[in-house]
Amino acid sequence: MHGIPASEQTVASLEESLSGLELWLETRTFLVGERLTIADIAIAFSLQFCYRTNPTHSERLAKKFRNAYRLYNTVMQQPKTVEVLQQWGATFGPIKAPKEAKPAAAKKPAAEKKKKDDDEEDDTPKEVKKKNPLDDLPPSSFDLDSFKREYSNTDTRTVAAPYLFSHFDAAGFTCFWCKYKYNDENKVPFMTANLCRGWFQRMEHTRKYAFGVALIIGEEKQHDIVGLWVFRGKGMPEIVTDVVDTENFDWTEIKDINAEKEKITDYLCWEGPTIGRPVLEGRTFK
Repeated sequence: MHGIPASEQTVASLEESLSGLELWLETRTFLVGERLTIADIAIAFSLQFCYRTNPTHSERLAKKFRNAYRLYNTVMQQPKTVEVLQQWGATFGPIKAPKEAKPAAAKKPAAEKKKKDDDEEDDTPKEVKKKNPLDDLPPSSFDLDSFKREYSNTDTRTVAAPYLFSHFDAAGFTCFWCKYKYNDENKVPFMTANLCRGWFQRMEHTRKYAFGVALIIGEEKQHDIVGLWVFRGKGMPEIVTDVVDTENFDWTEIKDINAEKEKITDYLCWEGPTIGRPVLEGRTFK
């Protein structure tokens, strides 16, 4: 089936079905009741072809039908699901289309040379790279890259955190707390860590404009994902809201970072009394 483009009718039919599923999951975690059932498993495995084909199409469907994508991820990250897929030799990533063999290039005569008239012009339109609106913001006194270097190379509690508080520019940057909406589904730490890893991978294009810390806190069989983020500009930038995972978190803007200095410092250090629960694992986006 690879390499055969889907007809417009097929795509429309698929999206119509996904729209119904999306609406049903708007106020539900699972299809039936409050626990995972065979219905969720059946639907998730049926959705595999949506998310394991062309990466571009997968990203588009994931963004358009976020609730359906959440259900798919929830099922696919269950320990038993992982075990079965590993037995099948399956992967979670997009299926790569087989490469077509390239025909051997015809050998050119040694004396042949490509000629081009002086008045010949290349009429091929050049793709204009879309400029990020964040690049047009007024210069800020806070250098995010300098803070990242401090965070990487100095003691966090005594040097990097104080650097943030003394240099932060509230007119040019915004800080947020975040908390995963579906923490009750987190049962296996390594699967939760994989969820965070995938989230950070999909945030890769925002690295120039963002810094973040994600913590997995709690106990082995019941834990939460929480985080602290610094974004360029006022509010949350569009390049972040466009990431499919963003809707899976509740976001709270930090109006005054100095008023929450102790908690911010503890999050940056991955430890401290304000976190409230043991930190099982942490991940930094910088």
